[in-house]
Amino acid sequence: MKDKIFFGLKIAFFLFCMFLIFYGQQTVGKWELFLQLVGLAGLLFLLWNYNRKFV
Repeated sequence: MKDKIFFGLKIAFFLFCMFLIFYGQQTVGKWELFLQLVGLAGLLFLLWNYNRKFV
């Protein structure tokens, strides 16, 4: 049960990060660039979290 909850949270976090990237891409400005970088950092965190069990 705990694994299913964490999987659901990871999916929601992934979708939120993708939203930040797509939203920031639509316009030009420092704030939108910051949103894209936060989204990218979130995706890198998810990738790190997935790969740390294989190291």
